Amino acid sequence: MSGWSVVALDKGLGEHAEAWDRLNRERFGAHPLLSALFVDGLLRQLGAGNEYLCTLRDEAGVQAMLILQRRRGIAWRSFAPPQVQIGPTMVPERRMLDDLLPSLPGTALQLDLLCNDPSFGAVLAEVQPPTHRMAHTLTMRIALDGSYADYWAARPRQLAKNMRRYERRAIDDGLPPRVVRLDTPDQVDAGVERYAAMEAAGWKGKIGTALGSTPEQYAFFRNLMRDGARQGQALVYELWLGEQLAASRLLVSSGDMMVILKTSYNEELARYAPGRLLLRAVIEDAFASFPGKAIEFYTDASPEQLEWASAHRWIEHLTLYRTRFGGVMANGLKALRALRVRQAQAADEASAVEVYTRPEALPAEVRQFLERAETRNLQFGFDWYRNLVETVYSGHEGIRLYVLRSGDKILAVLPLRIERAALGWQAHALSNFYSALYEPALAPGTKASDLLPLFTALRREFPRLGSLMLAPMAPASHAYVVLCEALCSGGWFPFEFFAFGNWYQRVRTGWLDYLAEREGSVRSTIRRMGKKFAAEGGVLEVVTSPDDLPGAIEAYRKVYAASWKKPEPFDDFMPGLLQLCAAKGVLRLGLARLHGEPVAVQVWIVGHGRAEIYKVAYDERFRDYSPGTLVTAMLIRHVIETDQVAEIDYLIGDDPYKKTWMGERRERWGLVAYHLGSLPGVLGFLREASGRAIKYVRQSLRRPRDQGGGKPESGTAASVKPLNPAA
Repeated sequence: MSGWSVVALDKGLGEHAEAWDRLNRERFGAHPLLSALFVDGLLRQLGAGNEYLCTLRDEAGVQAMLILQRRRGIAWRSFAPPQVQIGPTMVPERRMLDDLLPSLPGTALQLDLLCNDPSFGAVLAEVQPPTHRMAHTLTMRIALDGSYADYWAARPRQLAKNMRRYERRAIDDGLPPRVVRLDTPDQVDAGVERYAAMEAAGWKGKIGTALGSTPEQYAFFRNLMRDGARQGQALVYELWLGEQLAASRLLVSSGDMMVILKTSYNEELARYAPGRLLLRAVIEDAFASFPGKAIEFYTDASPEQLEWASAHRWIEHLTLYRTRFGGVMANGLKALRALRVRQAQAADEASAVEVYTRPEALPAEVRQFLERAETRNLQFGFDWYRNLVETVYSGHEGIRLYVLRSGDKILAVLPLRIERAALGWQAHALSNFYSALYEPALAPGTKASDLLPLFTALRREFPRLGSLMLAPMAPASHAYVVLCEALCSGGWFPFEFFAFGNWYQRVRTGWLDYLAEREGSVRSTIRRMGKKFAAEGGVLEVVTSPDDLPGAIEAYRKVYAASWKKPEPFDDFMPGLLQLCAAKGVLRLGLARLHGEPVAVQVWIVGHGRAEIYKVAYDERFRDYSPGTLVTAMLIRHVIETDQVAEIDYLIGDDPYKKTWMGERRERWGLVAYHLGSLPGVLGFLREASGRAIKYVRQSLRRPRDQGGGKPESGTAASVKPLNPAA
């Protein structure tokens, strides 16, 4: 029988343990925290007795499994006691969740899937309304590739200096460090006992969160580590300073992964940083003993901890609603609650926010912060905003760049454009039709609560501000998730809307293999038109150097004027963009010339493993030569073979020709939020909500039942319009 089945569990996986482990091995790399050993122990020692196992089967067998608890009559959630770092959810493909809510007992309207790791499973992939995401913790990993010496050489100098100082201090005080690794069942069992005693003596013991604070928790960890050691899947590392246990770490492992499950140190020896000394020793031993694996931390990493990491990612909660109305109501209730709570808190929050009206006024350290954001996308950087403001918004009085600091650390830069409205003000992202992607610059580890002072400062400067629109954004990005959450927490009511489709291609092969995957008509056109074009004196070239830019800009303008495109509304923007891209070495301007005359031009931006197709145009008088196709093929080959990019991005729009070259599609969305503490905000909210409600009712009447999912609303005609492509 195909579909979801739901069965009540009786304090353990029982007969389902074998199927659970098989799915974990086959689809999740034998994740230690998803093993039957780990999950069954949680259920036995820490389960509440209201757990249900949901299993998706088809003709081939079990395809997905997860464990849920019933919260209320209409709401369900993942089984996730405090000891869980990753939820017991094994869903390899996002579509598998589509029929889960209707399959749950009773009338299930809401499902909270907790602690989802984007690197394992597809719960967070291709998320569309009705859903709500929340950033939970910033976890980190260390890949055990290469040598320990190379890894350590890549750490910050200050970290290495501090470690030498701590070690020297211990030796000078007659406490030489000694590290031991315990791996037999008896050794591990004794190590867990020592760990529990040490942790109980510290701050965790005082607040009741130590490993041994409850008999159930102690039994869970002791049984897990002892049974894991019998299977060769559990280790205890200890650091001794002289004859004193100074620090201890409990690890579980399987497949290609080691997970640091628990860590503690002797607080009386804190001046020697024993936790850090032990961490360095664990990493060094892991490089030697377990090469090719990875150490996963599953912690909420601080900036200091991130210095040790080779990569980091966000663990997220995901809420699914059976209807869009349910998701909207949940956001609204949260915004109303936040509005009441935050009125008494708003006074102090703007103190860490600086406001600038032009990019060139930003201090040097803020420019550097934006330059780091530029490594993710050119359009997040200082030079992009400077060119946009100089050439598009040079006389605009509403340009604002809000800089959020915590002490001497920059947390965020939020570039906005403020516009007058009938009853007050409207705020928009500092973007327009030239922008393929918008995102405020955020420091690693920034959470929604950190961003609240930004919105307080914004409303302080513009008290009658009613709405805030941020687009186009990547809905899978951390910035999108925390902005939506921060807006709700700050008394704003956010709506999501569809901006445009985005076609792209992940590059996994060489040029010839890529070409072989295209339709035969495309390969034929490239071959035939290439011969014809060359036979009549046609030349293809790629311009990258600033020295060649004046002629390239002239050619670009000439072709663009002769194409089907509308004239550029801001004539200086593209020359400015070409100049900054050439100066940065990221410009790939493709030209086709026939008898010396430019007939096709394309502007590509290439950097940090990505190639963006920003502008394309050709002279329609020469369309019989397919010059646009020839330039596209030339540049794709160039970025694959020469630049060796990992992704090619066609940016804005669902133009049919883009499917010819790209094999994958994603969407860009936007957020429009109304502040419920202002009259313009309330009126805007009522207009938006009523427009969406009418549209929802009309759509519901056209189909026999609400199937949920689908493309998000593009907003009411009065407030939100889909963005138009610039390219």
